[in-house]
Amino acid sequence: MNTNWMINTHGDPLGALQKFVKALWAQTDLEAMVVTPTDGKFVLESPDEMEELNPFRPLMKLNTARLVVDTAKKRPGKRLGAMLRPCELRALNEMTARGAVKRNDVLVICTDCLGTFPADEYEWRTERSGKGLTKDTLQFAPQGGISAYRYRPACQMCDEPGATEGDINIGVFGLPVRQSMLVNAHNNNVDLQSITDGLATDDMAVRREQTLAKISDRHVRTRERVLKTLDENLPADMQALLLQFESCGDCQACMNVCPICEVDQPRKDTDGKLVREDVVNWLLSCAGCGMCEQSCPQHQPLSAVFSHIREQIEAELTL
Repeated sequence: MNTNWMINTHGDPLGALQKFVKALWAQTDLEAMVVTPTDGKFVLESPDEMEELNPFRPLMKLNTARLVVDTAKKRPGKRLGAMLRPCELRALNEMTARGAVKRNDVLVICTDCLGTFPADEYEWRTERSGKGLTKDTLQFAPQGGISAYRYRPACQMCDEPGATEGDINIGVFGLPVRQSMLVNAHNNNVDLQSITDGLATDDMAVRREQTLAKISDRHVRTRERVLKTLDENLPADMQALLLQFESCGDCQACMNVCPICEVDQPRKDTDGKLVREDVVNWLLSCAGCGMCEQSCPQHQPLSAVFSHIREQIEAELTL
């Protein structure tokens, strides 16, 4: 069982996280850090650039795991840091399994994901409020987020939004983040005692786990509701999905943005049809980030469809 530590935020959770990551950078002697892009910038070259780090901004235009792999290729053997959401870490793990990057070369800091808006919704809300949405999003961390029904479909149906698999995990769900956040480590080379504000109380960990359970249950119900309302013409099983891909022609927009396909794209056989086994492996590796649906020119509800068909495949494999 990992020990939970806490960071006192003193009314500024983002600033407190930036300060913590800056101390972590110095302790682990990182070469650079990959973060969610801001104005095109996604590689921090120095801890002095920490103001560019904001994992709580409710916007996700791409899966940052792709940027981690690209950066690691350009800096072979260098120790990198990466700030990722849970779905981005799941994608990175799949890419690592395919040999795209050496996992030991990347120190991953994973944060609870409070959800993200579609890009147009985010821009509209930002213009309307005249400010960024990070503070508003963090304000509702104790309740598990705000306006969940307006989030991207993938976020509404994600049943694993909690940070659990990072080398360092930052917990905010169910917590009064203007006072404190949770931190734990899977990496034994990190000394959290020296860069946190002491051990977290048991109550903090319990509240977070209870909130995560409620969010997961809510997202499962959302996915079930969406699946019940799907048009009968949408693919409901693997064979129908393959036929759907054939009708897409050479679009492949969903594959072009998928981090898994970045390193292992499904092949086509001699008659131009996608190889069933490759598509099955792709769906089983799905990180649930929703980039596919976000890019689909036909506006297909791919997050729900892929999730449903993946569950079918997993059930068949257990028989």
